[in-house]
Amino acid sequence: MSTKHSMHAMWLSANKLCQFFLIALSLTISGSAYALSCGTSTGNLLPCDGAQTQFAGGFTSLSGYGGFGGGNCTASKTPVIYLPGNGDHAINFDAKPALAPSGYSIPAKSVYDELKAAGYNNCELFGITYLSASQRQNPAANYHEHDKQVIIADFIDQVIAYTGASKVDIVSHSMGVSMGLSAVKRFGKWGQIRRLVNIGGAIRGLNACYAARYANAYMPTCASQNYWDSYTFGFYPDGYYWSNNDWTGASGQKSMRKAPYYNPNTNFYSISAGQHDQVLCSTSINYSSCDDSALFGGYSNVKAQLDVGAGTSALAVDYDFSDGAITNLAGGDLDGVGHFGSRINAGKIIVNMLTTNCTGIACANGYSGPVE
Repeated sequence: MSTKHSMHAMWLSANKLCQFFLIALSLTISGSAYALSCGTSTGNLLPCDGAQTQFAGGFTSLSGYGGFGGGNCTASKTPVIYLPGNGDHAINFDAKPALAPSGYSIPAKSVYDELKAAGYNNCELFGITYLSASQRQNPAANYHEHDKQVIIADFIDQVIAYTGASKVDIVSHSMGVSMGLSAVKRFGKWGQIRRLVNIGGAIRGLNACYAARYANAYMPTCASQNYWDSYTFGFYPDGYYWSNNDWTGASGQKSMRKAPYYNPNTNFYSISAGQHDQVLCSTSINYSSCDDSALFGGYSNVKAQLDVGAGTSALAVDYDFSDGAITNLAGGDLDGVGHFGSRINAGKIIVNMLTTNCTGIACANGYSGPVE
């Protein structure tokens, strides 16, 4: 081969190699090679420190404060939207399990990775952060209100428009449960929700809020329902007329526990840590029934309500409100499964709830921890 032809062949080879790397880089940024990255997370109570905005493939949110989803792919499964809790952000959907109760193995994958292993692609997994950085740093000041509900409702519309799906599934944790329920109700989106998974949501209110009182200016998250706007409310359990809260109450179309009754075409599921949940069971007030807070009513479209709590009970850690906090520090998350572990460790259960027709304890098939 002549020197001229040899140099030309080398140029073609280098050019093809360069094109390969450019294509690979493009896919990594916005295509099928993209994957949500938690960054570093060293324990059940510590959040992911990766980039808080990880959208790809031309997808982005019109509002909100970060999130993930999208890629160079086509959605064939019902898209999943993750709604994080109070003080949290969406990329913690990829937080890796780091703790398990004594005698049980630590789950191998995050919830996000379990869904990926079950065949979900990047165009089927989304999450939105509806709290600003300053709001996440002050969770006691956050409550359910129009601006946050708009972010969630808009995000549902965007995911449906991007994927071409007619419905989405919602996986929500803690305040994300009640924020999602109120947003879907406020903007009439129940016809777009196929399944909803409630993880540790205070849908019947927080017993700790009895101590905070229903109109504490320093603790708005514990407020009752706003007199002028019924869609503005906190976690105060329904009570006398001056502390009325239709959302945490037992009757009416806004009652979160009755959402399955009013929306029979959606399937509902619950995962909780029972009395090991340091948010729902953080004081001695009504402790014997605090684990009911995360439960829907017993309707036919409530397919499973599982308790995965283990380890130290919440009451053993902190049984009073004297420290001025609406929650204690750890509960079952000290040495087992508490408020955060019920989300971080439950990937297998969530996959079953979204991809099968399981009911009851069968939804825990493959889960590596205690469950009832």
